[in-house]
Amino acid sequence: MSTLPLTTTTSSYCRICSGLCGINVTVENGRVTRIQGDRDHPLSSGFTCPKGRHWGDMHHDPQRFVNSQRRAPDGDLTPVPVTTAIEEIAGRLTAIIDEHGPDSVAFFIGTQAYTATLTFPFANAWQRALGTHKNFSTNTIDQSAKFVAAERLGSWRGGRQRFEDSDVWLLAGSNPLVSMQGGEVSGIPVHGGPRRLRAAQDNGMTFIVVDPRRSETAARADIHLQLVPGTDAMLYAGLIREILTNGWHDREFCDEYADHLADLGRAVEAATPERVAAATGLDADELRSAAAAFGCAERGMATSGTGANMGPQANLAEHLLEALNVICGRFPRAGDRAAGGRLIGDAKPGGAAVREPSRPWERGFRSRVGSHGMLYGNQLPTGLLPDEILSPGPDRVRALVVCGGNPAACIPDQERTVDALRSLDLLVTVDPYPSETARLADYVIAPTLGLERADHTRPNESWFSDDFGQWTDPVLPRPEGVIEDWEFWLRLGQAMRYTLRIGSREYTPDTPVPSAEDVLISFGHRSRIPLDEIRSHPHGIVWDDPEPATVQPSEAGGLFRLLPADVADELAAMFAAADRPVERGFFLTVRRIKETMNTLGRRIPSLDAGANPLHVHPDDAAALGVAEGDAVTVTSDHGQVRARVRIDRAHRPGTVSITHCYGDLPGADDDPDSVGANPARLLSHTVGVQPISAMPQMTAVRVDVAPIAAADSA
Repeated sequence: MSTLPLTTTTSSYCRICSGLCGINVTVENGRVTRIQGDRDHPLSSGFTCPKGRHWGDMHHDPQRFVNSQRRAPDGDLTPVPVTTAIEEIAGRLTAIIDEHGPDSVAFFIGTQAYTATLTFPFANAWQRALGTHKNFSTNTIDQSAKFVAAERLGSWRGGRQRFEDSDVWLLAGSNPLVSMQGGEVSGIPVHGGPRRLRAAQDNGMTFIVVDPRRSETAARADIHLQLVPGTDAMLYAGLIREILTNGWHDREFCDEYADHLADLGRAVEAATPERVAAATGLDADELRSAAAAFGCAERGMATSGTGANMGPQANLAEHLLEALNVICGRFPRAGDRAAGGRLIGDAKPGGAAVREPSRPWERGFRSRVGSHGMLYGNQLPTGLLPDEILSPGPDRVRALVVCGGNPAACIPDQERTVDALRSLDLLVTVDPYPSETARLADYVIAPTLGLERADHTRPNESWFSDDFGQWTDPVLPRPEGVIEDWEFWLRLGQAMRYTLRIGSREYTPDTPVPSAEDVLISFGHRSRIPLDEIRSHPHGIVWDDPEPATVQPSEAGGLFRLLPADVADELAAMFAAADRPVERGFFLTVRRIKETMNTLGRRIPSLDAGANPLHVHPDDAAALGVAEGDAVTVTSDHGQVRARVRIDRAHRPGTVSITHCYGDLPGADDDPDSVGANPARLLSHTVGVQPISAMPQMTAVRVDVAPIAAADSA
């Protein structure tokens, strides 16, 4: 008698990116056979991206580590019990710290650490217990300008205005309809983006997009400012000048909450429409129309993604973009509904007041490389990591522990980064796959993947447009040899005899390891409705709060600093450099694709992400004498990669783009038809970096493009 396969379909949510879209997962005999969007999910309403639909393939990837790995004497990675690995790692780290101090150990945390509720709190608690200042993350190689701007200009305690209530929105350097990077970063709704954008435009919103490419998001804009890459700061200076000249700014708000408005006006006086047009490649009337649309509106903000934050003058560009919001008074007032969701976490909205800039990098710990201060409270700029490892000195980094990231692929100047990682006394990474970093590591801890663990949506509530919450139980059984990320950090801390503190919780070396469910419940103890109520809704629940959270009145506050001295100096330098001739033929820009999330997804054949082509405008392809699929070299002042041409009319002529985090280790096969090119080999971590943040320039990089045959014959 035959036995029918055991088949179940369970509602859960994806944890590849911050969207956390609802999914229905069909499992047959312990393997995912299908993932579909959950049409009953209150936010995503059945939407999934290609990554989400192929998430099961990531769990069942034949190359996935289902046991932790240790580097053997012959150089190969071999399986090791996770308990043994933890004990050995703890012993080696303790020996390094005893001899060289805690700053000889560095910690790197990547994007995937933020997609599970428990990973980041426990990893961060371990880092704090360790006592090292050498704390690095992907935040400081894609959006550190946001932190710098907040601490030079100031920020609004009450948060941002709500997209749903706005009659204008300016979005710069972001493509949220592909990246799903909206919410608290850019204000664009993460879920139902096209539908919500269309509804807002039907209600009269003017949507302005600043992007050198006609991206999927820019194609829906009412005004698309397709500027020359790297000229964002000049554009925003011109918008400020036009708004102030025409008196479209909010005088009352500026009088109460800002200083040096007149000084800012004088500083941008040189940004005439004609000069801005010459620098940005836009028409002067486009600038005037965008300024009028933004300046004459009642509500709506200027926000940015990572694009401009990766370019030249990133700190200045972000400061001027936020200054647009200040001079137009585009912040929620007391009594306005607060932006973002809050349900499991019950985050309290701030008040209607300015949080004074504190410039924390001017005090406290400074790096021994370049004397840079701390960012985001406890991080050094990631661009410094290779030199922190390679530069001689008593407190140089000798050990690196990685959580949820792939520094060997994502840090600019890949060759030097890999040289640094190879030179470490100890490299440990938590990674489910043989990534570039894992292949260099002494130990690889094999973690559970999302469908194998319980979780809830508390960490991502600020990305939601509604007060939404969801709990998921595990959908798949977890492989015997894996461990949850958070449990690894707890057990590593205990093995090193540390006490980990997370809020009011304290985990001593002798605390019994709790269950994930118990810890998740403790993280939801302030939920605005009982967590059991949320758990009873398998598709998640939107709470229709009869009294939605509002921005609170505030009597105490400071002033926005519109023109601090260093910003004035950067503005003057921008104008002085604006008319200088440029070298090399093209601007290289960054891009995202639906099939990958940074390095995640590249190795899944069913996703068919391709081998990272170079996108080229057809006019530029004709001038180069290349066609679709031709092989070319891409050469910067720092390095060279090879790629296949993809003809793309969405680009501004003179601009090419390629997706980040592809390729292989230096010296390995860089055949453009297999693993693709890593643009990090074209980037420098020392030339053209930003002041304060040491942020490398990762977009608007000048490159030459040449057919392979022509390059070989040269």
